[in-house]
This record gives sequence, structure tokens and C-alpha cells, in this order.
Amino acid sequence: MLSYWSEQAAALWGQAPRLEPLYGEYDLNFLAIDPDGAGSILKVMRKDCAPEEIEVQIAMIDHLAAQSQVPVPGVLPTLDGGRFGKAVDPEGDQRLLWRVKRLPGQTFDKHLLTPSLLRQTGEMTARLHLGLADFQHTSLDRSFKWDLSAADWTVQHLALFDADPALKRQLDGLLQWYRETGQPFLKSLPQQAIHNDLNQQNLLAKAALGTGPSLSGVIDFGDALYNPRLADLAIAGAYMAMDQERPIEALAALVAGYSSVAPLSVAEIEALWPLVQMRLAVSVTNSGLRKQEFPDDPYVVISEKPALALLDFARNLEPRFATDRLMQAAGYAPKTEQTFAPVTPLVPMFEADLSQAAVLDLTPDNIKLSANRTHPDETELDAFIKEANAAHGLTLGRYGEARLIYGGTAFGATDHAARRRRTIHIAVDVFLPAGTEVRAILPGTVVFAEYRPVRHDYGGTLILEHHRGDGTSFRALYGHLSKASAENLQPGQTFEAGDVIAHLGAEAENGDWPPHLHLQVGSADASADPDQWPGVVDADDWDLWTHIFPNPASLLSLPDALVDARPEAVSTLRQRRSAMTAANLKLSYSDPIHAVRGQGSFLIDAEGRRFLDAYNNVPHVGHTHPHVAQRVAEQVQRLSTNTRYLSELHLDYIEHLLSYFPDEFDTCFLVNSGSEANEVAMRLATVFTGATDIAVSEASYHGITQKALDISHYKFAGPGGQGQAEWVHTLPIPNTFSGPYQGETALADMTAEAVGLINQIGNSDRRLAACLLEVFPSVGGQIVPPAGYLPALVEAVRAQGALFIADEVQTGLGRLGSPFWAFEQQQATPDIVVLGKPIGNGHPMGAVITRREIAEAFSNGMEFFSTFGGSTVSSVAGKAVLEVMEAEKLDQQAARSGAALLKGLTALFATCPLRSDVRGLGLFLGVELLLDDGGPATELVGQIVNGMRQRRILMGSDGPLDNVLKIRPPLSFTEADATFFLEQLDSTLRELGLR
Repeated sequence: MLSYWSEQAAALWGQAPRLEPLYGEYDLNFLAIDPDGAGSILKVMRKDCAPEEIEVQIAMIDHLAAQSQVPVPGVLPTLDGGRFGKAVDPEGDQRLLWRVKRLPGQTFDKHLLTPSLLRQTGEMTARLHLGLADFQHTSLDRSFKWDLSAADWTVQHLALFDADPALKRQLDGLLQWYRETGQPFLKSLPQQAIHNDLNQQNLLAKAALGTGPSLSGVIDFGDALYNPRLADLAIAGAYMAMDQERPIEALAALVAGYSSVAPLSVAEIEALWPLVQMRLAVSVTNSGLRKQEFPDDPYVVISEKPALALLDFARNLEPRFATDRLMQAAGYAPKTEQTFAPVTPLVPMFEADLSQAAVLDLTPDNIKLSANRTHPDETELDAFIKEANAAHGLTLGRYGEARLIYGGTAFGATDHAARRRRTIHIAVDVFLPAGTEVRAILPGTVVFAEYRPVRHDYGGTLILEHHRGDGTSFRALYGHLSKASAENLQPGQTFEAGDVIAHLGAEAENGDWPPHLHLQVGSADASADPDQWPGVVDADDWDLWTHIFPNPASLLSLPDALVDARPEAVSTLRQRRSAMTAANLKLSYSDPIHAVRGQGSFLIDAEGRRFLDAYNNVPHVGHTHPHVAQRVAEQVQRLSTNTRYLSELHLDYIEHLLSYFPDEFDTCFLVNSGSEANEVAMRLATVFTGATDIAVSEASYHGITQKALDISHYKFAGPGGQGQAEWVHTLPIPNTFSGPYQGETALADMTAEAVGLINQIGNSDRRLAACLLEVFPSVGGQIVPPAGYLPALVEAVRAQGALFIADEVQTGLGRLGSPFWAFEQQQATPDIVVLGKPIGNGHPMGAVITRREIAEAFSNGMEFFSTFGGSTVSSVAGKAVLEVMEAEKLDQQAARSGAALLKGLTALFATCPLRSDVRGLGLFLGVELLLDDGGPATELVGQIVNGMRQRRILMGSDGPLDNVLKIRPPLSFTEADATFFLEQLDSTLRELGLR
């Protein structure tokens, strides 16, 4: 078939192109590649296609091309100068053929639909409408199944959805709105030529470094007709919102772009979201019919699954949220402004004096509640609330409180804890005994009454409309009531202030929660469907939800502040910080994180967002590991003192730590930081050798004390640095990717330079005391030196009578998987090993490990003492870390997770347009990125790091030119974490045009 149509194309256009099939519902579409490599699109129309159907498309393309506002494909004339030609298909039917130029880029389905691309699509759609505003053609005066102004044809086919009653009810309700409101509104709007099918297959984009995909073309005007411009925007919105994690935000980006070119009216914005759903209804109805007609054709259901998923999302979304977000995007104030005036109850809701109630803390700060689980421990929550109620008799749960107690898929994806989940409580909880009476605070009417038996639903549920004395009304949802409370009332029933309207339900009938009232308040037009009253919302959307469901404290005669749990704004925290600290105390990420808790491989912010931590190496066995935390807490209560007293805790820890080293390492000095440890190591070396000079690596970092800064090339040679001291000597950084020594001779050349510099010191009037190196340079860019470099260097150092000091703060204690220490991997045994905070899992610790002879030389009469080094608490912390390492086999896990990351990173960057070097071992990994000209991709690396932060993954950047992605997670980082990390990195790279 391909060769046949290639021959027909040759007859019409003079060359036989190579054809590749493209998607088409009715027509045959091919990518046509001519012998000279030029590409175009060959369209073989269905056999009943009239010439006018092609002529109108060509006329629209010509009209738009003349204005140069919308990228459309030019039409290729046939050999006789015609705009299309005729051919007979193999069955003997006549077909019309035409060709258009191939525009740059690929269809949208090959790209990540970034906010920028969606906004550009909105802008283009507006320009398209402006360009076609005066376009006229008789062929456009038509209607068919994709005419959104005539979508009521779908009502005849609701039986297609009998197997899904919830969907059928949704479509029926949508059709009712459409016939009563949507269709008359569309027909009242000005009509013009529109594209009518702006889907992912008809829009093209091309990627650019740093900015990601940008719109490059609009194709296929075959569904064009006269209709309101709003119909076109709704159709585009339906397609652009499919398969999006946040569909409304995707639609908002489209609206923001459109409105920046051609403003939309408030009425148009209010109709847009339901019209998007109506297009989805048309799509799934068409799929249902086509499946009956062509059951084996996969193309007939190409959009069915994402369309159904988006309809399911819409079913449980408060429609005012969508409208308000779109209003914001169009430059208007949200339709639902917070005009809720405080309520003055005529009768208190409860007999109990709620002003005397204790306020619960259900935030991530509460260490009695689990933090990073997608299925929290319910017994844990029950026990906490029962304990609080027993202690106080009456307790309240707060409004705007970040909570991690909600489990299951109802609150977000559960495959990984860092996925987006709903965490912010948007009601007030009143915890009182089951059976407690609930009185009406004002007269009103029952809007909804139903018993909802599903576990963790509301149980007995009421939505009541309360009438104020000034003639205004509001609605409130009462949840977790008894079954009888819902069954004894009917919608439309009225009540007076003081009437007992409900009783609190027992756990068996309130959704399996501790007895309490969930009280949520909305405006007079709030939905009568409790599914559209989310009791818990996404932290990123709080700005709108608080308008829709304001603080209900006044219904309980309480001040808002008493039950308002919103954390201090990040902007306020930054202002406080800058007022009291120096400007060079830096924050990570352009959008800083207000972290309040860590657990395992996660950091959690004040609004309950969980971040996968692939950066912080200090919590070596995981943030707040329970064994380490328990042992430290117990010891703090027992004894916290120093090494001037005998303690088996001190000795037990040292013995345990030394057991991980070769036998010649038999002496340990404990201090309270890596900086101190490096200071002590240098003192040991200078006393033992009688020399003073220290050799270090370029781009090295060893601490914040003055002498540690003196040997840290990263600091003394950087901005604000004091320059290199005469007793400090810098060796080349062993980077064979972007360093001065590359290629086959890199190892020999760098070794020769390093050894030469060491020998040069020996030939001068100075003497070398030690060479102090990060075995794997970390700040230098997560570098693994080439095999053979370090042994040769150490040999030269010892030939000068100097010592080799291995700084293993970043690499030691199993981080590499196997071997346990970086110096083992390099086959270069040091004289002194320096360890830092990871050995205490964040407890301030450092250690210096050496041989007896070196330690004895140091014992020259001057006392060695570190107030906190080797304290009983520190010793317990250090030993607990070793116990966790062994019990959980974290070095083996680091090897597995690191291997998965290394393999995935290699695959991702193999197709990256930048030059890249993926390197590392275990959970010490880096990716160095260079531009085509060999310059550092510093800006792009920063964009990747901040893009990952927006996807709730923490990583860093490093290297002398800050062009290396740094990946150094806690060893609790699992293979599942690695999979999630790589998935999100793929999206980030695609967003930046790097994939």
C-alpha cells in the first residue's frame, strides 16, 4: 500500500517519496520523504471527500500564512500547478490527494506539556482566532459530531455507559447543564471560523536547550467550521488537560496565554470548564460508538482512557475551584472572593464550652504520628486522640492544618511518598463523645442528608443552609454524625435555631474515626454534593480553597485565630532570617523549603509536602532514624558528660568503629565536627613529621575553621578567599572529563604533575607534613580518581617523609556500597582517616583514626581534649549508627540503589544534547555537564536542580564551575526511590529541552 501511494504521489509531484503512516480517523496521512531528503505530509482523502473540503482548508492556510501570525504549513502545488490532485485507489475508487510542507518539530504527544508550552498554545489559539475573524467560506457553514454547539446528539447514547452508573449520572447532569445553559450561551456568541481540533496530533513543538519545547506549528484544518472561539478553546483545553497531574493548572496556563492576546469575558471563563467536560463527553461517546463499529481498531479509542480519567477528576472537583483558577489566569479576581462574614450563633452548637478546649497538634511536627507513609498507622492516630481527650476532656482539630494522617489513593498517588497528596485540613474538628447532641445555631434548610458507610468517609453527613437575620445565607457540612442523624432528615426540611439536628456518631458508623464533628463552611451557592466539599486540599491550591471554604470558627463562637493552623509564610521567614543573619548564609533552591521534619529519605515541609532527599549525606542512615533517636534520647536523660570520666560507652563505640578498619588503625580521637577532625589530623601530622606544609587537591573543601579554610582551595581561591598560604600546595584535580588531562594519557600526565609537585616541595627549603585529600573529591564534582593515581601520589608523599590523610567525610561508612571506604577502592591505605557528621547521623561528631605510633608522637605533653568529642551522648549516637548499618545492611542497599541510579542516569544522559559524564559509586554520584563549546553548563545545571525541587526531589550542584549534579542521599534511599528519582529527572530534562 505504501509503494502504491508513493507511485501516485510521483505522478502528481514528480518524485516518488518514501512514506511513513501517520494517524488519521478517516483519511490516510503519510510522512513523505523525497529522495533529496525534503519532508512533507501527503494526505489521501477518504473516497467520498468533495473537492470543497480540501479547498476550504487550503484557503484557511493561505489566509493565515499571509498574516504570518500562526505557523501553518504551506501547500505544495502539483506538477500542473494545481493545489491538489486525483488518483484511483487499489479498489478502483477515486481519491483526492494533496501535500503540505513539513513544519519543524514533532507533535505534542512527543513532548512534555510544560506550563510554557501550554501558555504558548493559548497565545497561538488567540492569534489564530484573530487571524480567522474575517475569513469566510461556504464549506464552514456545517455541523457534524465534533461541533461543540451541537453536542446534544450524545444524549441518545447514554446507554453506552450503563455499566458505569456514576459516569452515566455525570454525563446526564452535564447534558442537562449543556441544554439549559451551555448550548444557548454558545449560540449567543459571535460565530467565526475556528480550527475545531487543536489536539496533540495537530500541534507541533520543537525543543531548545534551557527553555524546553516551544510551539512550532498548527496543522490539519479538516474539522474547521463556524463556531464561537470559546468552543475552540474548550476543545484545546480538553486535550491539553488530559494526562496532566494538575489538569486545572494546565487549563489555566492555556487561558493565561489566550487572554494575554485576546481577553476573554467573565461569562466565557465561567462556561469554559463545563464546556471542556462536554467535549470529553462527546469524545467518550464517539469512542463507545466506534468500538461497536470497529472493535479491533486501536485508533478509535486513542483518547478514551485519558478522557475518562479527566471526567473522573471533574466529578469530584468543586467547580468553583476550576472557575476561580481560570479567572485568575485571565487576569480577573477569583469569582469566589472571601466575603464570608463571621457568624453570630443564636444558640451554641454544643452544650460544652468550646473556648476551654485543648487544641490538637496533628501537623508533621507531632512526632507521635508517622510522617512519610502513604498509608498512615490508624491505631497511632486513634491512640493520640484518645490520650488527648482523656487528658483534656474536650479537644479541637484546626483549620488550615497540614496533616499526614490521611491514607490511600483518595488523597493522592500511593506508589511513592513524594507524590503529590492532599494534606491541608480545611475544616474544624470538635472531638466529643459519641452521641453528643449537635444543635442548629441558626434557622435553615436541609440541603443534603445521607449516610455514607464507606470506611474513612463521613458516615452520617448533612449539608445545611443556614439563614442569617440579615437575609443572607451560607451552607455548612456536618460530617461523622450518627447514621440516624442522616436518616432522620430530608432535603428541603426546615429547622429552627436550637433544634437538635444531629448526634455525633460512634466509630462503627462515623467512617471509623474517633468520635468528632467535621465542620466545614461554604457560601450560599456551595455544592449540594459532599464529594465536592474536599475536607483536605492540596497545599499548592490553598490560596483558592480558603476563599471557597473559609474558617468556620465563628459557627462555634470561637475566634478564627484559636483554630487557625497556617504556618508562617516563607517570605516572612526569609525576612526574619535576613534581619538577624549575614547575607552569606545561603539558602538552597530559588524557592526555599520550610522543612519541619525528616524521616528516612524524606524531608517534610510545614504544609505537609514530602520531598525525596537525594542530597543530604549527613543523616547517613536516614533522617531521624528511630533507633538512633531513641538511643540518644535515652542517654541524654541518663548522662551527658565528657572524656575526663571513664565510660564504657566511649570505649565500646571506638572498638566498634575501629573494627571497620584495617588492623594497623588502632587509635581514635573523637571530636565534634569534620572541621575539628581535619584540624586534629593536621596537628598529628605536623607533630609526627616535624614539618608544617600540607598538600591538597584543587577544588577541595575541608571545613570552616581557619586552618581548614587555609587548606580548602574551594574557599581560599574563591570569592572572598584569602589566597593560598605559603605552606599550602595545590595538586591537580583528578578529573579526566573536563580537567586539563584527558584522553589516553590523562592518568600518566596527571600523575606526573602531582608527583612532580610533591618532589618539588622536597627539593625546596620547605618540608611536607601531609597530603590531605578527599579520596573522592566531592565539592570538586563527585569525582572518582582513575585507578593508579592515588597509590602513585601516596608513594611520592611517603618518599618525602610525609603522611597521607584521607578525608572520608563524604564517602566513608558504606556510602560506596562496596568497598566500605573510598581509600580501599583506590587501593591506597592512608596514615590518618578523617570522618565527620555522617557517623552520628547528624549528631555533631567527627573522628580521626590513625596508628599508635602517630598518636604517641602527638602525646608530647600537651593535653588533648574536645568538650563534646567522645561524650557519652555522642558515643551512643555513633554506635547506634553502626548498629543500624549492620541490622539493615545499608551498605548493600547503597550498592543496589546506586547501581540502579547509575544505570538510569547513564541512559538518560546518553540522549542529552549536552556533553555529559555520569560518574560515581554507590550513593556518591555526579553528572558533569558541558556545552558544545566545552564550557560549563552551569546555568542549565541550576535549572535542573530547581526543576527537581519543584517535583519534590532534592539534589544539589557542585564542582569548581558548579556544573555537576550532586546526588548523595541518605543510605535509606531505596531502589524504589531511585526509580522515582529517575522518572522525575526525565521529566525535568524534557521540560528543559535536554531530552
